[in-house]
Amino acid sequence: MTRTPKKPLDRDAWLRKALDVLFALGIAQVKVEVLARKLKLTKGSFYWHFRNRDDLLRSMVDWWREQQLSFIARLAERQVADPLAQIRAVIDFTQHTDDSRHDIAMREFARFNKWAALAVATVDQQRVDYLTRLFQAAAFDEEEALLRARTLYFYQVGEYTTSLPLEPGLRDALAARQYRLLICRPLDVPDEA
Repeated sequence: MTRTPKKPLDRDAWLRKALDVLFALGIAQVKVEVLARKLKLTKGSFYWHFRNRDDLLRSMVDWWREQQLSFIARLAERQVADPLAQIRAVIDFTQHTDDSRHDIAMREFARFNKWAALAVATVDQQRVDYLTRLFQAAAFDEEEALLRARTLYFYQVGEYTTSLPLEPGLRDALAARQYRLLICRPLDVPDEA
């Protein structure tokens, strides 16, 4: 009986697993042997897609950045008839997603890797730019829109990068309050000189 050789696992699976390991175990464990064992594959499958560990690490960063930027681009392509509803949808999505592991992992890696730091900065800027456009579409002036976009974004990143637990009912209540706070019109208070 002849065996047909296993087809090498798709490149994205290696990159996803590398990010999972980065999140769970840290960068020191993002190694060919560890990934191959977790994927139940030989190292040969790894070398089908990557020259070496450095190629994997750079590809992991590039893959994460492209995944994030394409998601933002898909959101931005939509016709937003109701920007306030879209802002609410963004808040709800971020409150109910469990998919922040890769973001957390990449931010940790960015602390000591310039390529990752550049990718995180690019993604952060694109996300803030998208939110700013939403607030502008909701009739906030440029400065107000930027302030609200940054406030929303920094809150979201802070929520998933801290380890403070939050009961789901309270999370929903806070999301509703956050939305109301972010869409209320500024008071007619003169700027201090």
